[in-house]
Amino acid sequence: MKPNQKKLTWIVLWGMTVLGMIALVGTGVLAHRQLGGDSQTLDILWDAPSFSLTDQNGKKVTDADLRGNVWVATVFFSQCPGVCPMMSARMAQLQKSVKLPDVKIVEFSIDPEHDTPAILKEYASKLGADESRWMFLTGEKQGMFDLAVNGFKLQAAPASEGQPIIHTQKVLLIDRMNRVRGYYDTNDDDAMKKLATDAQQLARQ
Repeated sequence: MKPNQKKLTWIVLWGMTVLGMIALVGTGVLAHRQLGGDSQTLDILWDAPSFSLTDQNGKKVTDADLRGNVWVATVFFSQCPGVCPMMSARMAQLQKSVKLPDVKIVEFSIDPEHDTPAILKEYASKLGADESRWMFLTGEKQGMFDLAVNGFKLQAAPASEGQPIIHTQKVLLIDRMNRVRGYYDTNDDDAMKKLATDAQQLARQ
C-alpha cells in the first residue's frame, strides 16, 4: 500500500472510531435522561384517590377542585403531641419557600370528631396558613382513615385501648392530573429540599 493510501485508510478508520464513540456516549446520555438523571424525571406512582370533604371554612372540597394544581398531601390531627408540630412547621416552611400560587398544601385530619372546621380554622391561623394555598380537610372518621391508608397509602391508625392515634410523618407530592409523583420524609432536611424542588419542577410543566 502506498503512503498516501495508508494515510487515507488511517484517517477513515480514526473517523469511524470517533463517530462510534460519539454515538455510544450519546446513547448513554439518552438512557441517563430516560432513567431520570439530568432531567430529574418523577415517576408516576399511583392515582390520588377521589374525595369530597369539608375545609376549615366549612366549604366543600373535592379531588376535582385540586385537579390542575400541584399539591402536597399530609395526614395529621390538631391535638397531635408527636410528629404533627414538626410536620406543620415543615409545611409552613414549604409555603414560604415555594411561592407559586398553584402549588397547594392539603392536610387531611384523621381526628374528625375533634377537628371541626372551626378547630381547623384556628389551627390554620396559628400556622399562618395562606388559605388560598393551604387547606385543612375533615370528614367522617372511617372515611378519613380509609382515604389516608387505602387511598394515599399513608400509614395511620385510630386510637385504641389507651393507644393514641398514630400516623406517618411522610408526605406525598401530587401533579396536575392528580397522580402521586413523590414520597418524602418530613424529618429529613434533604428530602424537604427535594420536595420544594420537585414541586416547582412539576408546576413548570
